[in-house]
Amino acid sequence: MNMKGCTLFSADDASLYNQFFSLSKTEISDSCLNSRVAWNSGFAYHKCVIDDTLCLVSDGGIFTTPHMTWPVGEMDAPTLQRIIDRVQPIFQERDWELRMMYIDEMNLELVQALDGYDADISYNRDFSDYVYDAQEMRELSGKSMHGKRNHINRFMRTYPDFKYEQIKPEDRDEALGLVKAWCDEKDLDCMDLVSSDYRAIRQLFIDFDKLDLFGGSIRTNGRLVAFSLGSLPRPDTAVIHFEKADTAIRGLYAVINKLTMDHTFPDVKYVNREEDMGIRGLRKAKKSYGPIRMIKKYEAKITKKS
Repeated sequence: MNMKGCTLFSADDASLYNQFFSLSKTEISDSCLNSRVAWNSGFAYHKCVIDDTLCLVSDGGIFTTPHMTWPVGEMDAPTLQRIIDRVQPIFQERDWELRMMYIDEMNLELVQALDGYDADISYNRDFSDYVYDAQEMRELSGKSMHGKRNHINRFMRTYPDFKYEQIKPEDRDEALGLVKAWCDEKDLDCMDLVSSDYRAIRQLFIDFDKLDLFGGSIRTNGRLVAFSLGSLPRPDTAVIHFEKADTAIRGLYAVINKLTMDHTFPDVKYVNREEDMGIRGLRKAKKSYGPIRMIKKYEAKITKKS
């Protein structure tokens, strides 16, 4: 896809992206640089700087239809108006519907106020982010968390010599081996981005030195059995993008979850554990930790008035 004024987005744009992101107020996990880089092979985003904001445009890739993401940067009504006026011809000349994704609820008024355009706004519950009280995730107190505490205590008794460490580039092969083993168990093609996050995780390890990645690993008898990868987009909020564990070790997901909060994000107030994508088992697991709120992600189909 060749778009005038736009160039391919990659981890090499980390500094530029972070510069604009620091001025943005978005809470949506997908807008984190690490998430953008991890999944970019499925979207092939092109970037363009418009009015001191960074816009990403995709032909839809393998996941969806052509769209632009909510721009990162300082935003107000005149700025959004100029962005849409600039981007609309890119979509029109390709006969694409102008679709904007990853819009925070607080920005809907700006979209609705666009001059000369109609905005058809929609929302899908399956893609809302789960936000938790970080201290509750560390303490796991109360009757509802009894089962998780039991899992953790059992692990500690069974593996008293386990080691938790901060994630590092050298963990790549073992971490990817853990993901591939899960795919093999489920008879999934680990190279298929639609059914597996293997390539997304691999991309983060490839670009490790260009990104601010946070996470941890658990080893038993020297073998990596669990790991997490996340972001710290705001000083008070962590985002967990990926969390993997050896399913043969019962309750290990509860262990990597707690240890990541204890040791990698000990000071944050909130943790965003992303969406459940409408997957029943994933929804049950995310609800079991008692989210304090959901972050809705809106999209808008923007049509120029005749």
